[in-house]
Amino acid sequence: MEDAVLERYKKAAKKVEKSLCCPTTYNQELLKVIPTEILEKDYGCGDPSQYIKEGEVVLDLGSGAGKLCYIISQVVGSSGRVIGIDMNDEMLSVARKYKDEIAEKLGYLNVEFHKAKIQNLKLDLEKVDEYLKTHSIKSSEDLTLLNAYCETLESKTPLIPDNSIDVVVSNCVLNLVKSDEKKKLFQEIYRVLRDGGRAVISDIVSDEDIPAYMQSDPELWSGCISGAFREDLFLKEFEDAGFYGVEIVKWDNSPWQVVDEIEFRSVTVVAWKGKDGVCIDKGEAVIYKGPYKKIEDDDGHIYERGKRIAVCEKTFNLLSKKPYNEDFIFIKPVGSFNTKAFNLCKDVVYRHPKETKGGVFFSEQKNSYQCCQGYESFAEKLKKTGKRLEKTKITTIQVNLGNLCNQTCQHCHVDASPSGNLMSRDVIEKIITLLRQNQGLAIDITGGAPELHPELTYLIKNISGYASEIYLRTNLTALSEKLELLNFFKDFNVQLIASLPDTSKQKTDFIRGDGVFEKSIEMLKLLNKNGYGTKIPLHIVHNPTGYCLPELQSVVEARYRSRLQEEYGIVFNKLFVINNMPVGRFRKLLEKDKKFNEYLTMVASNFNPDTLNNLMCREVINIGYDGRLYDCDFNNALNLERLERFEDFQLNKLLFKEVIVSEHCYVCTALKGSGCYGSVA
Repeated sequence: MEDAVLERYKKAAKKVEKSLCCPTTYNQELLKVIPTEILEKDYGCGDPSQYIKEGEVVLDLGSGAGKLCYIISQVVGSSGRVIGIDMNDEMLSVARKYKDEIAEKLGYLNVEFHKAKIQNLKLDLEKVDEYLKTHSIKSSEDLTLLNAYCETLESKTPLIPDNSIDVVVSNCVLNLVKSDEKKKLFQEIYRVLRDGGRAVISDIVSDEDIPAYMQSDPELWSGCISGAFREDLFLKEFEDAGFYGVEIVKWDNSPWQVVDEIEFRSVTVVAWKGKDGVCIDKGEAVIYKGPYKKIEDDDGHIYERGKRIAVCEKTFNLLSKKPYNEDFIFIKPVGSFNTKAFNLCKDVVYRHPKETKGGVFFSEQKNSYQCCQGYESFAEKLKKTGKRLEKTKITTIQVNLGNLCNQTCQHCHVDASPSGNLMSRDVIEKIITLLRQNQGLAIDITGGAPELHPELTYLIKNISGYASEIYLRTNLTALSEKLELLNFFKDFNVQLIASLPDTSKQKTDFIRGDGVFEKSIEMLKLLNKNGYGTKIPLHIVHNPTGYCLPELQSVVEARYRSRLQEEYGIVFNKLFVINNMPVGRFRKLLEKDKKFNEYLTMVASNFNPDTLNNLMCREVINIGYDGRLYDCDFNNALNLERLERFEDFQLNKLLFKEVIVSEHCYVCTALKGSGCYGSVA
């Protein structure tokens, strides 16, 4: 059916086809700057523009001749941005034809158009077209090369990156996508939206199932009829993709067309992204105002009218925003409240007023609130998933140079301090030999503060010709004591992974000590001045403050970028969110505050099996300062040593061997997962 859609819209770009979709009324003031040719070749069924705000980044799927894009460009204003996506060259030509003319009338240019399929927003089809001009497809080998080129484009330079859009709109286009690709389409919409973003989709729905004979009719399909979603299943597609707050904001009472007694009408749906998060209990409650006796949300939570219902922090925050906020009363605890893992059962959990007034958990027969107690071993959890955690390939050698450091941070899992141990020259020589024998591996240099090791430059010089990439993990204040290393690192293209626990001075200094935040900021500025963050990669690590799991990596990264750029002019490449591991000094802190079991219970209750395939321990071998081998740096800290000896160690013999696991592995598999390179799911 795709060819029928393409052909019909090619013709519609050249000659107006009035029957192609149902008529829609738009804000007439916003149409004045748009040329007649674009207005005449509009084939939409709704007006998503009325749900857009100033300053937003908007993506229009199936932008056609560009009418909706040019309307929205005026709504978002000069501080906003509009991206149109279409796969039809003729339509794109019409849309681009008047771009400069409209920009001159408005006084700004904030619209761009790209060629792509809306079910694959990673692949830039214009780059594919350019490739085909010089690479003709004459054999299966040529086709393989083309596919490889497309895969590289998608992975390295996606047209629309993850979490980059405020609002995705579409106007009567989703129904044109092939049935077997519609799931992928909704997943793509979800992928590109930022946390807290929304989809505003106008499309055609049917009130009954569409029979096969109609679905196989090219004329009905390309005419927005037989590819329509059944009205209830249209909403379910949003729900299945992970959206919340799915709401019909426009429903045409009269059908646009009736074919064989099946009604086809236009609807507009708004759906929100951002319900992913940790289930942490901070003593909050909500009261549903009514008018219904009780309601159920997308996650199965029941809210009874007039009663204080206990909710986790994530749900509390969701309900306090649109589209729910007018239906609830929100109650926060008056005093301090001991944070706990939230009861993840889906029964009603009531919040007694004494809890919010004094932080004491209330218990009353079967309606009592109870935190999850206990957890099965991680090995048992793996058995239940039916998966083996094994080495699939070795891509990275992680070298722990010891635990010498100029700080004694609260969350440190290796107990680093100014009196720490150092790797010997003998072990360093063995690592150099290993890299020479296994060229092309990445090397990740870690420890307390690796820049303080006297043999660091010797190690880097002797592996630089054999390692594919060299990473070094710095706490920034240690690097500020070794400024002579900056030019050395630049010469050998050493990528820096800098730890900055938070963008808040108070939180960072709480973890690391007074004055650390300001010293770290000054060092980041100096790194930027020396080309880090632009010419040479500079990544930042975030650790949550306290006994909790972090926010989504995309959310934290957006906050870091905004704060560091706006307040300090600092830029960086990637941000890695790493869950605090209950090992070393952080474990001692948990035990001191009698929080260890609660913390393990929390991470275990947020176990996510989707993280297992991407855990770093599958591809990493860690070498301790004394030459012993481990599956990861956390196993190193716990002395969970592999049996292989360095002297007769061969990487290929590790393949398909099981990773050594223990209860701390729950931390790496909680929620979106965690590793030395951030979230894994």
